[in-house]
Amino acid sequence: MESKIKNFILIYLPVFLLKWIFFNALICQGQEHYVNQNLSTELGNKYYDAVDYLLKNNWMSDSLEIEGIRPDIAFGAVIPSMIRYSTLREIFETNTMRSLYIQSGRKYGHYSVGRFQMKPSFAELVERTYLRQKLGPYKFLISNTSKARSERAKRLQSDSWQLRYLTMFIKIMDKRYSHLQWKNDEDKARFYATAFDVGFNRDERTIRRMMTPRKININNKKVESIYRTGDVAVWFVVNDGHRFRSVDEGPLN
Repeated sequence: MESKIKNFILIYLPVFLLKWIFFNALICQGQEHYVNQNLSTELGNKYYDAVDYLLKNNWMSDSLEIEGIRPDIAFGAVIPSMIRYSTLREIFETNTMRSLYIQSGRKYGHYSVGRFQMKPSFAELVERTYLRQKLGPYKFLISNTSKARSERAKRLQSDSWQLRYLTMFIKIMDKRYSHLQWKNDEDKARFYATAFDVGFNRDERTIRRMMTPRKININNKKVESIYRTGDVAVWFVVNDGHRFRSVDEGPLN
């Protein structure tokens, strides 16, 4: 009797385990598919407004390609921020914060500006890193003076300069993480979007750990969500990225 039980376990237990693993794999795939199916509904019109803005301003994708940067990856980094852009808030709140930043210093440099919702603190970090690594021709006054802050605040009001800051950010990321082997476009887009959101000066482990908070910003409010911020970037790259890629551009190696 005992031998029959042992034989039963030896024969059928592996089969049961294989079926259990296969079943759970199907569930995980289904959950991933569920995210892709429902993300656009949760993001709403703000997402489509952001995509339309990028399509209408095709000079942006052209400029990125001239710099050797894939527009879909670059736009994927800022699309979550673009969703929380508000014209009214830009008019009433940003002007006040800009004055405080210029007059009173860096501690007021964490307000968001423009379509890409860039912060003066982010711009200053980009400038410092860009100059230190000698990544291009631009020169910046990076002393902690009202003049330097005024010039930076003025640049952030310009769509052209926001795109330049995005270009510099991508170049910094490409150099800093050139040792990484990306699984695919989505993997890189998720990582870059998270770094843009939480601070690209953090190390790789920290950035990957900070991919996990499941909240998104909509209308300047933290909204509980089943999605991560990086999911928005992935959604964009998968569903709309092809609209900004040249026909000869393939996936990442």
